[in-house]
Amino acid sequence: MPTIFRQQVTTGIGTTPVDAVQIAPGIRATVIGINLANTTENDLVANVFVIDENSTQGNYVKDIPIPPATSLKAITQGEKLILPETAGLRIVSDVENSIDATISYVEIS
Repeated sequence: MPTIFRQQVTTGIGTTPVDAVQIAPGIRATVIGINLANTTENDLVANVFVIDENSTQGNYVKDIPIPPATSLKAITQGEKLILPETAGLRIVSDVENSIDATISYVEIS
């Protein structure tokens, strides 16, 4: 059972939801880090959604404020997020072109 460490960086996330991570068929993943950086000089509110293997969208982080020029760690203190095949993470902000997201995960095939 091969295990591969991955990192996905997505820049310029704004008011249009972005699928930041999409797990391929036949692969499972464990998300071990989500960092959202506010790249603007404005306060913003961010949302992170989990999209399950049936395309159902659920809130993982809802309406979390991120002050200007700071970042938020959405997974902390050893927490993990399990994503089955074809699941993913979607991110959106209330400010255009305002978030850089870095997501670290382990793929298991």
